[in-house]
Amino acid sequence: MVKDIKDADLENLDLKDPKIYEVGYLLVPFLPADQVAGEVTKIIKSVVLAQKGEITSEIDPVSIRLAYTVTKNLANKNNKFNDAYFGAIRFKLTPNSISAIKASLDKDLNVLRYLIIFLPKGSENMVAPKRAYVRREERIPVDMMAIERIDKSEPKKEEKVEMSKEDLDKEIENLLVEPKK
Repeated sequence: MVKDIKDADLENLDLKDPKIYEVGYLLVPFLPADQVAGEVTKIIKSVVLAQKGEITSEIDPVSIRLAYTVTKNLANKNNKFNDAYFGAIRFKLTPNSISAIKASLDKDLNVLRYLIIFLPKGSENMVAPKRAYVRREERIPVDMMAIERIDKSEPKKEEKVEMSKEDLDKEIENLLVEPKK
């Protein structure tokens, strides 16, 4: 039954009607900052325009620290990357032309990873993330000696105040009294 639904959906899919896509990408970090925009134009934008697509919005590539190490084979050698340029582009393109974008991203050695997703109608514009991207070198250095001094210091002891039975009873009565209306 599920197979019939998928087949029916594929038959009703109009491959000539442009759809909205977004491609998120990671580029190698050793590209000079002034050449990153040119690489994005060469790898993605020119292919979209050659396929008669329309670029609707984009997030300019910025250098970020990766959550985990990414390995890419370059010149028959596995290279490990901890930083990369991250960017995203939204565009309108026919579904049968999306393979040209994939082929362009697959063959380019400057692309570490990419993800192409289909978006619903009305989502042509994207909002830049609110997170501030901070390079590793720009982070505030941590004074390890200060951390060791803090960890070795004795914890403060709280002073205990002893109350008499009468004071304790008064405190309880004050808590139980209902506020006046």
